[in-house]
Amino acid sequence: MRINSVQEIEELIEGHHDQMRQSISLIDFISKNKKDPLGKSLEKIFNYTESNIKYFSFLTSSFIDLLTTLKGFINSVTEWEFIYNSKSGYLTIYETIKTYHKYQLEIKDFVSNDHPHLFEKYKELNIHLRNYKKKFNYKTEISTIRNKTAGHFDENFIDYYEQIEKLDKEKAIIAIEEFLDFLKLLMIFTDTMAQETQDKTSKKLAETKREYYRKDK
Repeated sequence: MRINSVQEIEELIEGHHDQMRQSISLIDFISKNKKDPLGKSLEKIFNYTESNIKYFSFLTSSFIDLLTTLKGFINSVTEWEFIYNSKSGYLTIYETIKTYHKYQLEIKDFVSNDHPHLFEKYKELNIHLRNYKKKFNYKTEISTIRNKTAGHFDENFIDYYEQIEKLDKEKAIIAIEEFLDFLKLLMIFTDTMAQETQDKTSKKLAETKREYYRKDK
């Protein structure tokens, strides 16, 4: 994902932040509808939708964080600013991947059971991430940067300083841009599932309403 100007980054940040605000506002709507007699019959769908919104918002926040880091690179003048933005970018990438893996069993089950036609696409996403981790040495380089310079500071300052001296600005930028590509694909995939679930929910809600009012007569 090649971005060439601060203005383009700022527009993307504002757009995704606004989308995230709208998504989060739906959680209140879901909470209120759960208490409704009609909503109780859709509790499973409502619970999934709420989880999906939170997951999508997590992905969006990581996307925005990395866009902000790229903006930092463009505005950087001193070597230390490049070091800081490199550490920040790798930390966001590490924590996002870690959280992604944390929810994989739940997501895999949901795709298999409720969206089986999307399962091949889901596997492609995981292959994409596996190739990314291999290309940028996730286990040896990214995790070390996170553990010794960003998420934690190495107690031995010489070790800490040697790690940050190894940081390659151009490589860090490429790593961030390519991870943004992965996040974009994952966000599109998650949104596709959400839209399909929304369609199912609308149909189910309409059927529930008809049944509810039929019994009420």
